[in-house]
Amino acid sequence: MDAWGTLVDCPSEQQFDEWLKKFEMVCSLWPMFVDYVKDTWIISQKEKFVTVWTNKVMHLGNTTINKYEIIQLFLLMLMD
Repeated sequence: MDAWGTLVDCPSEQQFDEWLKKFEMVCSLWPMFVDYVKDTWIISQKEKFVTVWTNKVMHLGNTTINKYEIIQLFLLMLMD
């Protein structure tokens, strides 16, 4: 879990590849798991949850949003 948390919270693209290798090494006893994580999450979805890519979108320091806030923001956009 520590290796996964470190990978997800990666601050730079250069470190991401290094930390991905570390994650693979830590989980090497479970190769099917590593393949699943890489194929399902890392390769195709990393831009949606890894810090280095999510921090490229302006969010004013917010890392989560309440579902009611989403509705409110959507309604405000409709009014403009």
